[in-house]
Amino acid sequence: MPSSNGGRRAAHVPTRYRYDWSLFEDWCAAADLESLPAEPMALAQFLHENPAAPHTQICRVSAINYFHDRAGVAAPGRVTALRTQLNMRRADRLAHRRNIAEQVLRQIPTVGWPHGLFGRRDAALLVFTVYAGLPFDAVGRLRRSDIEVDAGELFIGGTHQVRFRPSSDRSVCPVRAYGQWAQILDFTDRHPSTRLLARHLSRVDGREETYNGEPILPGSRRDGPLFTPIDRWGYLPLVPEPLSAAAIAQLVRARLNGTASLHVLPPKSLTRLEHDLRDGTGAEGGPDSSPAPVVMEMERDYYTRGIAARRHTHERMRTVDDLLDEVETEADQLLERTLEILERYS
Repeated sequence: MPSSNGGRRAAHVPTRYRYDWSLFEDWCAAADLESLPAEPMALAQFLHENPAAPHTQICRVSAINYFHDRAGVAAPGRVTALRTQLNMRRADRLAHRRNIAEQVLRQIPTVGWPHGLFGRRDAALLVFTVYAGLPFDAVGRLRRSDIEVDAGELFIGGTHQVRFRPSSDRSVCPVRAYGQWAQILDFTDRHPSTRLLARHLSRVDGREETYNGEPILPGSRRDGPLFTPIDRWGYLPLVPEPLSAAAIAQLVRARLNGTASLHVLPPKSLTRLEHDLRDGTGAEGGPDSSPAPVVMEMERDYYTRGIAARRHTHERMRTVDDLLDEVETEADQLLERTLEILERYS
């Protein structure tokens, strides 16, 4: 006699999911693969060997995800590579942005200081957000250990399962774009000095970089966030911290829109005395070899007002990143609910 608990569990399964799940179970049994939990590659193979309209495939993936969620295991249908292929609108949108990104990648500087540093990071950001189709918050959570380069191919693991092969056009090759940023991370592992990094980027000429005659192995030293903030002077944080989703979105959009900063270091500011010395009016041996120092008097509350203004701005802006993260998360959830509604009433 079947248990009442089992009957109740079966009764709670939406009717629209039962047939698709049964089909998947039968296919897994014939292929000698586990259906629960199922590997993302098994789901991809199932969809490939059972072709159907995009809407039907989405319904199948939703059913498989549903049973995995009920069992408390990772749902294979939420892998980025599968979601991108099944969501035709998103795939078309990414294809359009990829065409723009290719033109941008041809122009992004990868040598010189500090624009080469920013260029390498932003080129890699384009690879992960536009080419791979990862959401901004997912890119911010990436760690160096999530990425592998094997036999010249770039693989993004975890819940993404995205693979890139090298392109014959090196200027738009995603593997090369990632490798150039990974080489920066590896160089700073070996030489934690911004001055040495600036000297290095000013000397390289775009050829494959080596260390003591051996090719640099991207990410071979440490783990940590894949993308970190860089201040205007080219300094990376001493303690690596991840780049926020809001910052990633801003950087990517600026590159795609052609509004990214040129990242040219401003000239060192000169005091009035230094200008006079350069002009010869106060230089050694000039008309005045002992110029009087220039003294500037500040108002009594000059620094107090500046500190108060900075504190006020910090309080107003400190929640912006969290708000943007919440908006993007809610957008993903809304898309999930919309797809479920479409499946229910189609």
